[in-house]
Amino acid sequence: MSRATTGTKRVLSVIGLATASATAALAFPLAATAETAAIPNCTTVDGVIPATSGGSHHCVMGPGNGGSPVTALQRSLRNCEGQSIAVDGIYGPATSAAVLDVQRRAGIAQDGVYGPRTRNAMHWHIGADCVSYQYGWG
Repeated sequence: MSRATTGTKRVLSVIGLATASATAALAFPLAATAETAAIPNCTTVDGVIPATSGGSHHCVMGPGNGGSPVTALQRSLRNCEGQSIAVDGIYGPATSAAVLDVQRRAGIAQDGVYGPRTRNAMHWHIGADCVSYQYGWG
C-alpha cells in the first residue's frame, strides 16, 4: 500500500469516515461540509436533475465527477443561470466556479460543490423553460 493511501486512510479514520467510503470521500474537495460528505454521489439523471442510482435528488457532485449528471448540471448552469461554461460532462474548475457563483448569488454556503442546497437555489433547463426545483420532482 502506498504512503498516500495509508495517509488517506489515517485521515479518514480521524474524521470518522469508514475506509469503505474512502473512494467517495476523495471525489470531493476538502471544502465539502460535513452535511455533504454524508450524502451519496450523483450517478445518474432523473429527467434533467442529477440523482443517485436509486432516483434520489439528494446527492452531491464535485471536482472529479463526470458523466450525465454533470452534463445535466452544466446545461442548466449555462442555459438558466447564465454561466459561460462548456457542457462536456466533466466537473472541473469551470463547473466549480459556476456553482460557486450560483451559491454566492443565492446566499448559501460557497464551496463550489453541488448538493441539495445548490439544487434548490438554481433553475433547471426543461425543454425551452427554466424552472425551479420542487420537492417531489420526478
